[in-house]
Amino acid sequence: MTRHSLRCPLHLIGGAALLLACDVARADPPPDSGPAASSCAGASGTLGQRRIDQGRYQAAIDVFTCVIANDPTDWNGWRGRAEAELRLGRYADAMHDYARITAVVMPDQPDAAEQILSAYDERLGRHPNDVAALTGASFAHWWYFDYPATLPLLGRLLELSPDDRYGILYRGSNRLFVGEVEAGMADFEQALALSPTSADVRFIVADGYTYAYPDPQRAQAEAMLALDWGLDTPRVHAILASSAFALGDDVTGAYHIGVHIDLVTTEMMPTAALEPGSSLALDLVAGRTFEMTVTVSAGETLSIRTESPSGAIWDSVVALRDPDGAAVAGNDDFIDYFAGFDWVASEAGTYTLQVTTFEGVSAGDLVVTRL
Repeated sequence: MTRHSLRCPLHLIGGAALLLACDVARADPPPDSGPAASSCAGASGTLGQRRIDQGRYQAAIDVFTCVIANDPTDWNGWRGRAEAELRLGRYADAMHDYARITAVVMPDQPDAAEQILSAYDERLGRHPNDVAALTGASFAHWWYFDYPATLPLLGRLLELSPDDRYGILYRGSNRLFVGEVEAGMADFEQALALSPTSADVRFIVADGYTYAYPDPQRAQAEAMLALDWGLDTPRVHAILASSAFALGDDVTGAYHIGVHIDLVTTEMMPTAALEPGSSLALDLVAGRTFEMTVTVSAGETLSIRTESPSGAIWDSVVALRDPDGAAVAGNDDFIDYFAGFDWVASEAGTYTLQVTTFEGVSAGDLVVTRL
């Protein structure tokens, strides 16, 4: 899996933690639909941005939620809400909103990422010291893997506000990704010292120690704190799965892959059985998971591979469930970012294979093969 929810990069479109008592309440991720129309009178992207400029971030979130409800394909609604969430330290919610841009907006507006970055360039051209704009712009570049552009933006933000938690935390992530390991680790520790009971900070640290500078034990410890403190999200389970697989715990890894698929699936589509030596071509859309039966004998090795001939999908996820529904095998990133596994059946039976994309946000062709 990629370090974030499946995002299209621009060139393609784009030790242990101490358990503390959490004193920061976590809300569930914001719904994609907004409040009742009667409470959204007058809502617009302009009004939402004005609320951000006033430092009224929760009010901005409320306005942008109405904008999204009115038009889910308006990238500015998701972008604006994410910017306000970042200023409130709700990093997981911001990442959720950018994932929805991939799932909901890009099928209608493939150039949404470029539009977002261009809008930030224009905004910072007018107001180069706008802290909220620096936050939003740096996050957007980080999300789309543009690290050379991200670090200067974070540097300017921290010049203006040296103790800005977002700036310190995301500079740490960026530094790890560009190989500045010691400096990145130091930033992470500083962010943790500022907010030791923030589930969101723990989550970003776990993300860095999973995808930038792998330390599966540390990533697992941080992600478990995030989960225990309320971030029961697909992305947290993806990190826990990666950590478990890296530590040789395939059973726990399969469990978390199964939870990841459960959380992202809005439509389960059954297919024909997957026989030995056969392939199935799947037409994936956001939220869709395909489910197929596979029959195995005791001691048989079940080998599964996935690929996208057109390149439309580049990060798949698979889980194998036993007759009782428990995930017993699974993976992603088996070959590059494509899912697959080789699993030896301890018991004969008919199992169920589930196949989707990471976070269930992408659309396109995916071929699943049983070798």
